[in-house]
Amino acid sequence: MRALIIYANYKEPSFTSSIRDVLADTFHQNGHEVVIRDLYEIKFNPVLSKKDLESIANEVFPIDIMNEQKFIQWADLICFVYPVWWSGMPAILKGYIERVFVMGYAFEFKGNEVIPLLKNKKVAIFNTTSPKNIYQSEESFKALNIITKDCIFGFCGMNVVEHKYFKSIIDATEKEKDEIFSEVKSIVGKLMVK
Repeated sequence: MRALIIYANYKEPSFTSSIRDVLADTFHQNGHEVVIRDLYEIKFNPVLSKKDLESIANEVFPIDIMNEQKFIQWADLICFVYPVWWSGMPAILKGYIERVFVMGYAFEFKGNEVIPLLKNKKVAIFNTTSPKNIYQSEESFKALNIITKDCIFGFCGMNVVEHKYFKSIIDATEKEKDEIFSEVKSIVGKLMVK
C-alpha cells in the first residue's frame, strides 16, 4: 500500500505530530510506502488566487498544484492529520483542498451532473480537539463528518474509510496518550486490509 499523510499543524512537537509519526512508523514497519506532506514545513500557499483560476481555466495547472496532485495520484490511502480549529480544518489545509482538488482534476461537470474523478482513493482522517467543554455534543461531530465525508471528499468520489476524533488531548495523561497511540496502530492495521 502507498500511504500519503497530509499534515496540518504549525506546532512541532505536538500531540497531533505524534499521531502523524505513529501513523508513518506503523505503515513503514509493515512494509508500506509512506510520504508525509507537512503543509507548514513545505510552506504550502493556501490561497487560490485569480491567477490560479485563470490558469486552470486554460487547463494549465500551476506547478505547486500539479506537484501535490502527483502525490494524490500516487497514493492508495490518504491520511489527513490535523487539529479541529473553529469547527473545521486549519486554513492551510482548507486552502490545500481548494487549490489541489480543483475542477478538471478531482471532479468535473456534465451539464448539472457532478462527475467525481478520484473514485479509487481511500481517505482516513485523524483529528485532535480542545478541552471537553468545547465539543460536548455528538451533533458537532456529525456536522463535521458531513462536511468532510460528503461535501469535500465524497464530492470528489473519495471513500472516507475512517474518521477518528481524539478528544480533550490537552487534558490527557501519559497513560491515555499511550492508549491513543495504540489505537492509532490498531486503526492502521484495519486500514491495511480495507
